[in-house]
Amino acid sequence: MSSVPAVKKKRSRKGEPPLPRRDEAWIGGFFSLRAFVREGDDAYRPEAVVWMTDRGLVLSCTTLRPGDVVACAVDSFESTAREPREGEPGLPARVRVASPALADALRARLGPGVDVRVAPTPEIDAVAEDLEAHLGAGDGGPSPSFLGGGIEAPAMASFFRAAAALHRAAPWEAVPSDTDILSLSIPSLGARDLALCVLGQAGQGHGVLLFESARGFELHLAALEAPRDRPPTSLPAGFFSLSFDRASDLHPALRAEVAEQRWELVGPDAVPTLAMVDEDLLGRKPTPQELTASEALALGLVELMKRRDELAQAFRGGAPVEASYVVETHGGPVEVMFRAPHPERG
Repeated sequence: MSSVPAVKKKRSRKGEPPLPRRDEAWIGGFFSLRAFVREGDDAYRPEAVVWMTDRGLVLSCTTLRPGDVVACAVDSFESTAREPREGEPGLPARVRVASPALADALRARLGPGVDVRVAPTPEIDAVAEDLEAHLGAGDGGPSPSFLGGGIEAPAMASFFRAAAALHRAAPWEAVPSDTDILSLSIPSLGARDLALCVLGQAGQGHGVLLFESARGFELHLAALEAPRDRPPTSLPAGFFSLSFDRASDLHPALRAEVAEQRWELVGPDAVPTLAMVDEDLLGRKPTPQELTASEALALGLVELMKRRDELAQAFRGGAPVEASYVVETHGGPVEVMFRAPHPERG
């Protein structure tokens, strides 16, 4: 899936004949696809809107960019009524949806002529599972790669150099705990007071996690610490991950690519891997802008590690450490700003 078509909005116009009423029931709903779409420097999970009959006939399935999915679902309902995939045009007598917001919007648009009810829609869940299975059938395509999506080899080589320098700087030896967070701002990219968590104090799992806010980090931490019988399938906040992984844990195609490109590594147990992870624990590759931010983050942390003693004091209750650096990335100079500890935790 390389692009997502927009929903065509078709509303009743003067002079357009009214749709006939049919004694049938429709079921509708929307859900987020468990796959990412890339458009330029943007990556997102599209929404899907489905309308079907209670006999299991799918009348329409439309994908769209995240946004006002309720309004788009109502537009999709009207489009489907006028041009269904199967059968004759017409409005159903009854509609069942799981979303109260969608039900309210349908009632406001359709009036009392259609009975709109709120109730579970397991039929839509089944369509979602079938669609996911269909999309997953394409996994036998191209081998995984660090490149693509607008990211070329010179940019990735520059990031690997920065990541190697970060591994040598060993920030996990300077930040006392993985619950101690720093603030990171990159003004040119619109990033302000992100919450930066350093991992690896126990000698394994080296890397950093980045959250949109200290609150997001707190929610993430609480979810991980909650007692449960099995690993979580979702978390309350998405995050960015820069981890250093063993080469043996990577897909063979990725290992071959690193060797072929001769990207800089500290060692076979320190291959830098980037992932943008959402609340459903789905990870995706970075966009070109995110790769630039990742390189800037790594280079900035290398500079900040020159103040290790001050950092240790700051996390023990001493004066906060504030620092600003202009680092040279493959995309040009980028200013990165740190504060330790994070102002919402200090």
